[in-house]
Amino acid sequence: MAHELLRAASSSQVFLVTAAPYVVLDTDLRIQGVNPAYLRATGRGPEDLVGAFLFDAFPDNPHDPAASGVRNLGASLERVLRRGVPDEMGVQRYDIPDPDAPGAFRPKTWSPVNSPLIDADGRVVGALHHVEDITAAHEVLDPASGGAAAWDPARQPAAVLRRAMLAAARYARAHAAWDAAQTTPGALSAADIARRDALWHRIVHAARHARPQSCADAVCAAAVQELPTIDAAAITMDGSGPQHHLAASSPSARRAEELQRITGQGPSLTAAATGEPVLVPEVDQGGPRWPLFTDAAHRTGISALFAYPLRTATATLGTLTLYRSQPCTRPTGPPVDAEAFAEITTVVLLADLDTESIQQFRAAADTDDINAALGVLAAAQRISTHDAAQWLHTTAAARRLPRADVARIVLARYGI
Repeated sequence: MAHELLRAASSSQVFLVTAAPYVVLDTDLRIQGVNPAYLRATGRGPEDLVGAFLFDAFPDNPHDPAASGVRNLGASLERVLRRGVPDEMGVQRYDIPDPDAPGAFRPKTWSPVNSPLIDADGRVVGALHHVEDITAAHEVLDPASGGAAAWDPARQPAAVLRRAMLAAARYARAHAAWDAAQTTPGALSAADIARRDALWHRIVHAARHARPQSCADAVCAAAVQELPTIDAAAITMDGSGPQHHLAASSPSARRAEELQRITGQGPSLTAAATGEPVLVPEVDQGGPRWPLFTDAAHRTGISALFAYPLRTATATLGTLTLYRSQPCTRPTGPPVDAEAFAEITTVVLLADLDTESIQQFRAAADTDDINAALGVLAAAQRISTHDAAQWLHTTAAARRLPRADVARIVLARYGI
């Protein structure tokens, strides 16, 4: 039934004759249909695209270390498939393979919109991907492109120009961040790509079917299932202050994350601060670096842990930490796909940031600020925490403010 709807969408007269480029995708992000306008925009043929996994047909440009097209488009499509609502991506830089020069890529800037395809029972059975090629607007903003001479401002929509300027600025910052890191991406073999595609499908499948369980909880459970020798996983999110716990697959992982917050040290905190993976194949050997945490973690039965920053080109969202509790006679490093799992986790969380994850993040931050304010009030006014809570509730109601906002006013008043 689902494929019948997708076939009907891709063969409709409107789909075929419109000048707007469209792609029909199934829930596994495989291309089920492309219209002539999309083939003209990409320079590809239907035999190259129909049936292919979207990101196999259009991978990131391997020559561009700051490329983020796969991550951003993947996050948008996940939002559409999980929530059943359209997602407008604004302006995105996403180079495409050059059909006239194997191995080369054409620089492209797009304005994509993704929409759900829903069957008669209300189920999301795929997505409609629509793009507009606005490369010309992007190129004219780059003096090195030589396009300024041909630029006619009167013929260009002001809104497109403004969005393209913002996209160019974001892209420039991504390049600067990459240059500062002074790293070079490693090449992936065909086997690596196939394994990563399979891992992608399994992780996003788990995330899409997570309700009422949270998306982050589902990803942690998938880590234990998909990564050999891993017994537990935890995800934290960075904020302006301490890290906030999002999910853990076991009490031991939750306790390990709590120990790091309590002691102020540990691999997860270090990975978040540095933006680099922190791999500890033997917990005992981490003693000199994190003495308080290492001793406590060893007593909980943890033998190894591997912390990966969940990062975009310009920021770190949080960390994914993988735990091993079974002692090994010959300690080994992390599973071969652990880093790829962290990259895919970043995409899944980006797709979820404005719902479940961000709600948990805000709730945790609000709770921390309220509890801190109650302690300050109780100490400063020499009252019980119960009386402090009553005062906070009454004041918030009188000012028509959330309790967390009043708590932050209290903390600011006392210089905290």
